[in-house]
Amino acid sequence: MENKDLLEIVFVRHAETCYEDKGDRDRCDGNLNENGENQCKLLGKKLKDMPIDAYITSSLLRSFKTAAGVCKEKADKPLLKICPELVECGCSVGYYGCSKEYLKKYYDNSEMCEKLFGTDEYEFGCEAYEDNVARAQKVIEYIKENFTFGDRVAVFSHHGFLEYLIPVALGIKPHTFFFALDNVSISVIDFCKDDKAILRCVNEKGTE
Repeated sequence: MENKDLLEIVFVRHAETCYEDKGDRDRCDGNLNENGENQCKLLGKKLKDMPIDAYITSSLLRSFKTAAGVCKEKADKPLLKICPELVECGCSVGYYGCSKEYLKKYYDNSEMCEKLFGTDEYEFGCEAYEDNVARAQKVIEYIKENFTFGDRVAVFSHHGFLEYLIPVALGIKPHTFFFALDNVSISVIDFCKDDKAILRCVNEKGTE
């Protein structure tokens, strides 16, 4: 990044999805459709030359494949971290996405992120408002604790949960306002050294 006084988070919503193609996954864990696969390729080409220090994705297949589409375009084939705490709101109780082994079929250089709630098993909720706020807070805390000013972190997640992540990052109550958040749209927040957070762009088309 040119500005070493900012920690930048690039939030990306996954590509277009087909929920009829679930295979052995949960009903909430759809796959990308043909248009979604094309969106991933276009997004990868758009972000190919953007310096990004870390890539973090939900463990739901549609989000992982979107993130993988970007990573595959990078010359260094960067590490992609899988963070179940980024799954969509309202997932089936007890379902925290695909396993690392399952997802590695689509992009090998990936690994599980440490459990953000510090428990041996995934135990967070993703249905109640309070649970989603807590998850969003944990994700933002993790990024701010593990990255520094001058870094850019790409986070791949879902419409419903981005409506928590973005406001929490800005320090405002979720659902105070709502976002359109189209497929593969990009929203960017800058954290400043004076503790301010700036929403620099929201819902920018990621495939144009």
